[in-house]
Amino acid sequence: MFSIIAERINMTRKRIREEVWKRNEEFIVSEVVKQEKAGATHIDVNAGGDPKKEIEDMIWLTNIISKATKLPLVFDSANGKVIEEGLKICNREKTIVNSITAEKNKIAEILPIVKKYSTAVTVLTMDDNGMPSDYDGRMNIARSMVKLLESEGVSRDKVYIDTLVRPISTEPKQARIVLETVRAIKKEFPEAHLCFGLSNISFGLPQRNNLNKVFFAMLVEAGCDGAIIDPTEPGMMNTLLSARAVAGFDEYCMEYITAYREGKLK
Repeated sequence: MFSIIAERINMTRKRIREEVWKRNEEFIVSEVVKQEKAGATHIDVNAGGDPKKEIEDMIWLTNIISKATKLPLVFDSANGKVIEEGLKICNREKTIVNSITAEKNKIAEILPIVKKYSTAVTVLTMDDNGMPSDYDGRMNIARSMVKLLESEGVSRDKVYIDTLVRPISTEPKQARIVLETVRAIKKEFPEAHLCFGLSNISFGLPQRNNLNKVFFAMLVEAGCDGAIIDPTEPGMMNTLLSARAVAGFDEYCMEYITAYREGKLK
């Protein structure tokens, strides 16, 4: 199953931030419903509008969202306390903590929460030296984090690796390096998942949606089985369904055909 982590409820977005601070329950519920109808498998919850209010905003959002959907949530914060407040309210099967890195302070803060609540976790390939731009740097961090998590009781099927896409506008070889890394991780750790935020690939370029969709299709073919996207964005779900069919991951193209019959291919 391909994981679609729906990213729209993110308080770094001005409109979302304003509506949350108005405590506009109807608006947030409508965002949840739209994303679920579009094909989301998870709902991302990011309350990072103001660090001083982040805990209370996470509590409010989690209460509203958990009543509006039965989908698992992804608790998205740099602050472990914020993540835990969300988990106290809603910790369903396939819940994901977003995220952990190989940075020592991040491991110390986030790993105990992942273990306490038995959640899945997104692993970002960065460490105390920063974010590597090469294949070897990404692979070394991925290997060390899978090994660490496994030694702490987190099974590989609960690990979602994000090798952190960098903009091709400034680093033209980044897409190729990421695709090479995806194939290697999938071969070495077939039980683990690969999950990406796509939009950074097109940073600084016009008509970004075109580039995002092409890269999305390439990631799917390489073995990626998850993405953090806006499923309501034109063409994104079409791209996913088409790529899975062409790459042979959709047996007899049944997902594609079903989506067509349900009017989801536009």
